[in-house]
Amino acid sequence: MKILFVDSCMKEGEDSRTRMLCRVFLEKTLAAHPDYQVETIVLKDMDLKPYRQEDAQARAELIEKGKLDHPMLALAGQFAGADRILIGAPFWDLCFPSLLKIYIEHIFATGVTFRYDGPRAVGMCRAEKLMYIQSAGGFTGENDPGTVYMKAICEMLGIPKFERICAEGIDIQEIPTQPQIQKALDEIERLAPLW
Repeated sequence: MKILFVDSCMKEGEDSRTRMLCRVFLEKTLAAHPDYQVETIVLKDMDLKPYRQEDAQARAELIEKGKLDHPMLALAGQFAGADRILIGAPFWDLCFPSLLKIYIEHIFATGVTFRYDGPRAVGMCRAEKLMYIQSAGGFTGENDPGTVYMKAICEMLGIPKFERICAEGIDIQEIPTQPQIQKALDEIERLAPLW
């Protein structure tokens, strides 16, 4: 099993509570499934640029010519080939960091991550599950815009199971931080071995 960990965290190292939750999730998953392999990409360390019209046109031409191994399609191919996908992204400006949206623009490639069957999009991704791990200073609920968007991504790209773990309310001064983080860690303890 190949796990793709998309690290969309903006803070460095252990300052990122989202990354800490993701690391614990991966440790617990690998303890239960030592044969799993993890590939990590750190979005803030990549030189990702928003897709422009000329990029979309160049990508369409590559796909039309069957050049699916071109570097421009590498991220899409990596995403499509993963068996499990973990996305770690803090709740950021009512959604998630913009780098994650740019990454998604790069993986949305017709003929690689999805195809059309007449007017209907059909997902081509191999992953059976996508886990979305967040931390949030306030309380977001289960239908924050980022979560709704990531669920839609799964549906479009053919990933049948979407799960979310969020440590909420961790920057509210009137609420102790550690119990809020512990709730997320308890969810990780429950879900990671089943992943």
